[in-house]
Amino acid sequence: MRRFAFPYPLLLLAIWTGVLLAGDYIVLDTSVRQFRSRSFAATVGEITRSEMGHGAVSRRGIDIGYSYTVNGADYPGHRYRYDDRNGAFDYKAVTNAWPRGAKKIVYYDASNPAESLLDPGLKGCDLLLGIFAIPLNIATAAIWLAAFRASRESGRLKVAGGVRVFQDDRETRARLAQCSPLAAGFFGIAAAAFASAMLVVLAAGFAPGMGLMTAVLIAIAAAGAAAFFWTAQRHAAGHFDLRSHAASQTVAVPPAGGRKEVLLVPKGEIVAVALRRRVTRAPSGEYFSYVPALDRAVPGAEAQSLDLINWGWNEWKARAFAGWLSDQLGVPLKSMEDEPAMAPASSRR
Repeated sequence: MRRFAFPYPLLLLAIWTGVLLAGDYIVLDTSVRQFRSRSFAATVGEITRSEMGHGAVSRRGIDIGYSYTVNGADYPGHRYRYDDRNGAFDYKAVTNAWPRGAKKIVYYDASNPAESLLDPGLKGCDLLLGIFAIPLNIATAAIWLAAFRASRESGRLKVAGGVRVFQDDRETRARLAQCSPLAAGFFGIAAAAFASAMLVVLAAGFAPGMGLMTAVLIAIAAAGAAAFFWTAQRHAAGHFDLRSHAASQTVAVPPAGGRKEVLLVPKGEIVAVALRRRVTRAPSGEYFSYVPALDRAVPGAEAQSLDLINWGWNEWKARAFAGWLSDQLGVPLKSMEDEPAMAPASSRR
C-alpha cells in the first residue's frame, strides 16, 4: 500500500510510459530503417545544401540536400541518416565532409528510388541508444506488473497469502524468494545495460564503434543469463525457503534482515509470529510495506526478532502468510507493530 503526495500516481506512470514508448518507437524505427539501408543501391549525386540544423534552443541536427539520377530520372534528397538529429553526431564534421557542390555517393532503395540517404547502416550510437533504453523499459514494466498484481490479488483469500508451500512427511517449506529466476535475469540485464552505457560514454563518448557495442551487447546478455541461472540454482537449493523440520523440531530461517546465511532455530525458542508495518517516507509520499517475522526467546540471552523477508509485502499477503505460519508453528500471532520510519536513501547518506 502506498500513500502519495500526488493523488494520481498511476496517471504519472501512464504519462511517463507514453513518453518512453514514443522514444522506443523512434529509436526502433530509425534503427530498423538504417539496418535495411545496408542493401540500398548506390549512385553519384551532388550536394546542394549542407549546414547545421536549427533546434528550439540551439543549432541541432543536419540540414542537407542533394540531387541524384536513377535510370534517367532526377531525384532530390534531404536525408543524411534516418536519425539526422541524433545528438551523438558531430554535426560540424558532417557538414565539412559533405560540403555544398561536392560529388558524393548517394544510397537509394532500388524499389523506390526517391527513398535515399548518404550514410547507410547501423552505427555504434544506434546500439548505445537502445542500451540506454533497456533499464528504463525493464523498470517501467516491473512497476506496471507490480501494480497489476496488487490490484488483481488484493483481498483474495489464498493459502499462506499465495506463498508457494511444499509439504511432505519430513518437512514443510515455504518459498520466500522475492525474485523469480526470470525477474532476476531481466534485472541483471537492466543493471548491466546501465553500467555498460555509462562506461561506454566515459571511454568512447556517444559515438562508439560497432565492435565495442557488439561486445557490450554480448556482455549484457551474459550478465542476464548469469543472474537467471544463479537465482534458479539458489531456488532449487532451497536458499530462500523457510523450512520446518518435523523430526528435529527445528526451523531453518532464510537469509533476511541483514543475515547472510540460513539460521537454524529450535522450535521451542519461537514464541510468536510478528507482523510489522514498515514506513518509508519519500518526496512523493509514504510507502507502507509489511514484514512477517519470528520472535525468538533464547535462554540466557536477549530476545530476537527474525525478519523473514528483506522487502515488505502488501498488507493482505503479509497478514495471510503470518496467520498461516502461526498455525503451522503453533505459536500466537502478535498484533501489528510499526517499525521506525525510514527516510529516503539520499537523506541517509
